[in-house]
Amino acid sequence: MPVDFEQIDAFSHRPLYGNPAAVVFDADDIPTATMQKIAREMNLSETVFILRPTTPEADYRVRIFTPLSELPFAGHPTVAASHAVLTRFPEKAEATLLRQECGIGIVPVEVLPSPSGGKLLRMTQAKPEYRSVGIPRELMAKMLGCSDEALAETPFEVVSTGVPWLIVQLSRFAAMPGLEPDMSLIASECKSVGAAGITVFVERSNGGPVRIRVRTFAPGEGVNEDPVCGSGNGSVAAYMAKHVDSGQSAGHYLAEQGIEIDRDGIVDASWSRAGDDLQVKIAGENRR
Repeated sequence: MPVDFEQIDAFSHRPLYGNPAAVVFDADDIPTATMQKIAREMNLSETVFILRPTTPEADYRVRIFTPLSELPFAGHPTVAASHAVLTRFPEKAEATLLRQECGIGIVPVEVLPSPSGGKLLRMTQAKPEYRSVGIPRELMAKMLGCSDEALAETPFEVVSTGVPWLIVQLSRFAAMPGLEPDMSLIASECKSVGAAGITVFVERSNGGPVRIRVRTFAPGEGVNEDPVCGSGNGSVAAYMAKHVDSGQSAGHYLAEQGIEIDRDGIVDASWSRAGDDLQVKIAGENRR
């Protein structure tokens, strides 16, 4: 069946970088099984379908699929869909806020000026949820294909700001490009702890504008390595607010991802506290 779609490179202002997402328009009459087949055919980490909203509080609704399953939310399809809506529909071209309906509710996406002269799309993700896991360090090192010493002393934890990710911090920057992940082991262990995959981060500590580097592995979703993961970065921001910058009321940093697979992208991450509540925002540029 013919479908009207665009491919958007999320979290990059350069074409052929960042994380590509297929955005399918006018998807209200596409059956769920066909959506899944289309996502499998696209063979990207996610394909997002735009539909009419079910509530007047939303501007549009989306359904998001990996090659293997539907997700209630995902980061890079959210900014990709927002970018597509801004460029496709003239009545939305000058919008400063889009309200996207998805499986976790309504996700607000702010439209801000970017340093490159384009538009920075900043989504507010779901309230963070944390869950401890009892994975031994020796097993985690085997999962990631690194030494035990490469793992930081911070805990392994499943964190969700819409999608649950197993978050792991490395102790030294040089270990990141040398990871040799065991995809079969990652898939089985993440399934056992209820995580979509592993998101690994490490601080750069070189004084530059980019604070951390990130890699995301989700073989259980048919995505061995996700180029630039918006929900994974949201979980990392929530993790850092709890374990790394716990004494601060707010934080902001840039993260780089996709370097190891030649899909470089930049994620603008921020968080703020209000009492016991933590709000995480993830932003990026996009390119058609």
